[in-house]
Amino acid sequence: MRGGALRALKAAGVKEDIRRALLFGAPCGAVSVIVFRDSTLFLLHHLFKVMPLAAYVQTIGPYGLPYVWWFCLLGAAGGFIIGLALRWLPVPDLLTGAVLGVGAAYLVPQYLPRGTPPWVLPLIGAAWGWGTTFLMRPLSLRGRS
Repeated sequence: MRGGALRALKAAGVKEDIRRALLFGAPCGAVSVIVFRDSTLFLLHHLFKVMPLAAYVQTIGPYGLPYVWWFCLLGAAGGFIIGLALRWLPVPDLLTGAVLGVGAAYLVPQYLPRGTPPWVLPLIGAAWGWGTTFLMRPLSLRGRS
């Protein structure tokens, strides 16, 4: 009987972790695409002149959706994964977000124009991941209430 109660408590904890990661992580990941990833590309173009204008003004992607919407959908999925990682692992949040963001930047096709410097891809990935965890901070994703 004791083992069944312990399993039920663990299952409830996992459900709560998934619920919080979905409720808080996914919207933060989607918003972070606009606020942090695209603004990083904007600043790289306007202040440092290392990016062409086409880097953040994208055209229509698959199924007729603009690329920015695809990036927001993928950012929401990535925010969910970062939210789960922060719930389950005792790691520093901002550093973990930046590292997972760099990994995500190499997994997701970014559609950057030719002539883009090679250091831009990890920079925008780190900006997205760091921004996602930064937006999650006030939402007490780590707490168990």
